[in-house]
Amino acid sequence: MNHLLHRARFAALIAMTVFLAACASTSVNHGEMIMGKWDTEIQGFPLVLAFSGAEIEIIGMGQSIPYTMAGDVISFDFQGPQSARVAFPAENQMTQTNMATEEVQMFTRNVE
Repeated sequence: MNHLLHRARFAALIAMTVFLAACASTSVNHGEMIMGKWDTEIQGFPLVLAFSGAEIEIIGMGQSIPYTMAGDVISFDFQGPQSARVAFPAENQMTQTNMATEEVQMFTRNVE
């Protein structure tokens, strides 16, 4: 009886380990997903932004802004410190929700 209980616990431990590994492998890596060029509009003005590992380049303006990612939060300094929660509602769409104002900025991946 004790042997069966030990086997059942071991099987449950293996099942839990496999489940947790599967969950970890399907989590979104926001730092990787944000990489590339994105089209957006700010105050009616269309922009293309290129996100690298540490900078946001404003295409055509010759300006780059350093940024950091912590989980799903991007932080940068542009006209003052900014922080936004990043989400990917669809394959080629990104939203950034300003953490201070709750304003949502929409982005579409630039596939050119």
